[in-house]
Amino acid sequence: MILFSIPVHERPEVVVNQVENFRHFNPGCQIVLHISAWMPEPVLKTMKMALSDHPYVYLNDTRIWSGYADGTQMKMHIINYLYAQKLTLEFDYFCPHASNDMFVRDGLEEYMKRFDAGGSFHERDPKNKTWIHGYRSLFDTSLKRIMKKYDLFKIYGGQLEGSFYRKKIMDEVVVRAMTYGFYEIPGVYAHGYSPMGSRLAGKKKIRAIFNRICRGVFYAKEEVYFTTLSQDLVTTRAPFNYCYVNWLDNLKITKEDVDHVRSGNFDALSYTRHIPVPLNDLQFFAVKRVDRNINDPMRLYITSLQSLTPH
Repeated sequence: MILFSIPVHERPEVVVNQVENFRHFNPGCQIVLHISAWMPEPVLKTMKMALSDHPYVYLNDTRIWSGYADGTQMKMHIINYLYAQKLTLEFDYFCPHASNDMFVRDGLEEYMKRFDAGGSFHERDPKNKTWIHGYRSLFDTSLKRIMKKYDLFKIYGGQLEGSFYRKKIMDEVVVRAMTYGFYEIPGVYAHGYSPMGSRLAGKKKIRAIFNRICRGVFYAKEEVYFTTLSQDLVTTRAPFNYCYVNWLDNLKITKEDVDHVRSGNFDALSYTRHIPVPLNDLQFFAVKRVDRNINDPMRLYITSLQSLTPH
């Protein structure tokens, strides 16, 4: 059984659409949602009502101020995992996702059974600054302390969406991630721990200062922590993520991309030629990025496909 973790922050109708999409293509899955503290109470009430008839969807009762590329995404997934433990949910695999991902094909659970974990897994090159989040991870003192404690010697990174981990691995990863706590700079950390901190770090000049002073704080930790802290725990790994993202075209997904994923025609996808994995080893079941607008043409198209794949 799969446990999906999804941080959300707006538009209850889109959240319901995503939940129904995940459940359709992954029958029997469970979903834990982290609802950002940014969401106003009236909107939150609407969301709770809209999800009340979805028994396998759990709303985390812990809400933090979420931000972008600042560490809060990693925190929300870990908080969701802890909430699943609190509820004693039964599952075999943990899959972190974003609120603009959608499935277009079934078969994920059967595919995952062959592996302990899956997803892109690249050693961080200290001389390469092109991947800014990987570069900033080199200055993350909390990560360095954790790595030292558990005898981990290399920093690895990779795409989050479409990665997955067996439960026993995530149990240990979460313990490691929380070894020294989350809040390096209380009240300001991750431009999301408080409304004031978020607004300040949202200012371009102030954020630039924060980034220079706190290079190891403000970055997409979710792209580094899970891969780095699991490096010695995984025996069999799927070589790439199951969520297709077109990094060549600003994450734009087309109807043709969706159709290629559904048919398994992965060599027709423009980004696959840039993936350092043999074509026969790739498997995609989901896509990113689908606009968080209930009337977005791509969202409507993918939703229409669900009637073609009855369960």
